Amino acid sequence: MRVMVFGAQSHIGFAICEKLLEEGIEVCGIFLDSSSKMRKLLLEERMLLIGRNALFHELTLDHDGRHIEATHVIYCTENSHNQDQLCFEKSVETALETKSHYFYVTPATSKFDENEQYLSSTLATYTLFKLPGLYGPFQPPEEKIHQHLKSCVAGQKNTLIIKEPIIFITDAAETIVEIIEKGDYQKAYSLLCEQKDETIESVSVEVKKNAKETESGGYRIMNKTSMEKGLLEQISCIKMYREIYELDS
Repeated sequence: MRVMVFGAQSHIGFAICEKLLEEGIEVCGIFLDSSSKMRKLLLEERMLLIGRNALFHELTLDHDGRHIEATHVIYCTENSHNQDQLCFEKSVETALETKSHYFYVTPATSKFDENEQYLSSTLATYTLFKLPGLYGPFQPPEEKIHQHLKSCVAGQKNTLIIKEPIIFITDAAETIVEIIEKGDYQKAYSLLCEQKDETIESVSVEVKKNAKETESGGYRIMNKTSMEKGLLEQISCIKMYREIYELDS
């Protein structure tokens, strides 16, 4: 198996790369240009965590896919990036050229209609992963959970109420890789995590179960990481890279 991950710089894209490498799978990560100095520095720190790995190949969007052998192509949406649409089109083009299995990974809230029409008319088959909110280390700094935890680190005493379904980043990446490894393709997966009302005093967070989302259909995944553990891991990341995160202030 050789996997190309388009949008590897994104929160979920990088986590998928890490999980594939843990499984001993060769990965070509296609990275979009960093939109700010802060994001560039954070990406450099994440690359250091991977270290030297013969299974990992870093590519840019202008690579020539015709000379790359791949069995699977994964595209990870990052709507806020100005190269996102180009990244999507390049991923489909690469899947056609390499005759690879194709996977589209996107937040459930993202508009998918136009891209779905293009996929349906271009590829014979593809697999869709719709994700709820993702949290955990290296969460994009504009997200409200990151903003709240950053204020906790600064000593502010606010309470964050989370009403929408969320999944820890590593749990989401592991589930996606598990499904890909099983070969259960050509489906649409809406990932859901069992969520309950709880108060996490250590990070001043109240979680409210979203009944509509939780009780409706979807691909349920195990809570491998407790909400408190995941949020504390995210706080540790914020503290470790505090100087870099301050660049967005």
